[in-house]
Amino acid sequence: MNHSSFSTSSGNRHPAGAILAQILAAATRAADPGVQIRRTLQADGRQVVVAEEVLMPRKVLLLAVGKAAPAMAAAAAEVLGAQLSHGLVVYKDIDLHTPRDPRLTYHPAGHPIPDARSCAAGAAALALVAAAHPDDLVLVLLSGGGSALLVDLADGISLPMLQELTKQLLASGADINAINTVRRRIDRVKGGGLARAAAHSHLRTLILSDVIGNSLMAIASGPTVANPDAADAAIQVLDSAGISARVDPAIVRACRTPINMQPVAHTPTIIADISQSLAAAATAAQAAGFTPTLVTGSLSGEAVLAGTSIAQQLLAVPGSTQPRCLLWGGETTVTLAPTHGLGGRNQTVALAIAQGIAAANDWLVAAYATDGGDGPTDAAGAVVDASTWLRAQQHGLDPATHLRQHNAYPLFATLGDLLLPGPTGTNVNDIVVALRRAEV
Repeated sequence: MNHSSFSTSSGNRHPAGAILAQILAAATRAADPGVQIRRTLQADGRQVVVAEEVLMPRKVLLLAVGKAAPAMAAAAAEVLGAQLSHGLVVYKDIDLHTPRDPRLTYHPAGHPIPDARSCAAGAAALALVAAAHPDDLVLVLLSGGGSALLVDLADGISLPMLQELTKQLLASGADINAINTVRRRIDRVKGGGLARAAAHSHLRTLILSDVIGNSLMAIASGPTVANPDAADAAIQVLDSAGISARVDPAIVRACRTPINMQPVAHTPTIIADISQSLAAAATAAQAAGFTPTLVTGSLSGEAVLAGTSIAQQLLAVPGSTQPRCLLWGGETTVTLAPTHGLGGRNQTVALAIAQGIAAANDWLVAAYATDGGDGPTDAAGAVVDASTWLRAQQHGLDPATHLRQHNAYPLFATLGDLLLPGPTGTNVNDIVVALRRAEV
């Protein structure tokens, strides 16, 4: 991923625009799943080393699930060589141009709304691990998006029920931890279901985390870790989201059914998260002469509120003779009204920042999803500066209405300020980068 992938109108005009693009490219490269797999996995034709643990498997079966699954699988297949027997790669239905290994079956599925292919993938994954020999190594590679891509519904739950539930939870502004709490109660592959199916073999899991705090139960809804939720946890999520009375009664019954507390003797390994991207961004900023400051690696909450808070923090930064770079990492949420426009959480964050810094200073800011996809759009986020709000008005747009209606995409498309790097093959949350030149 090179810096030209992050070109925007505001970036091209601003003196720090080229540096901003370089920082975003560096942050993306730092989360390259292939690099992280090769760092964590080794094989010599006899031994397989997984996160420094030496194993002597008869053969290796591979299951890769998530937005980064093709890249993770390609790197693992290269490392394992002839020790890899066969496997399954379940990924979001986009063309990543990743090399394919003939020993692996590639299975696209629905995201963020699960579809029939997601259910077929869940069945195939359970069959794959259940058929493993006791002396085999089942290597599971997980990344963000796995919850929607891999599904095996509990009895009495239909795919249309799950699809409607997912839409309502996403629209409610529930965060990924809350959404996955419900998913674990209605899906047999989640909450340790995959691990239980593979309990007779050697199971190891490597994870590229897209969850703040790296909660193992939240990433892909924890298919290889035990479900730790309290008996009423899922119902509380439905109540908090205000949708208990709107979802199918079968969903409510499933959320009240006692969970499978069978222990899972397995601890996955996190191979990368947002911290690597933030560190790389800081290094790139420093190399360009900017003084970097990490504000937080756990940005969360409503996107509009988060963007407003970031703008206030930028306005509070005192003048300096040194160029400044402020960094935030994390993931916000958006609560949609019944009537809403097109955008994503990062585009919303960016537009809220634009409102807060309008004509006030020289900050150039990018809000960016590291997987290259922000909400139901082809953009990864947007870039704003002090002129964004006014320029939108000069184009006959009402930015306040666009912000209120969560309709940031057409506004940024008009301004030429959408970030359009395309799918990146990785997924480690979002990053906000703010640059300001030195004051003379």
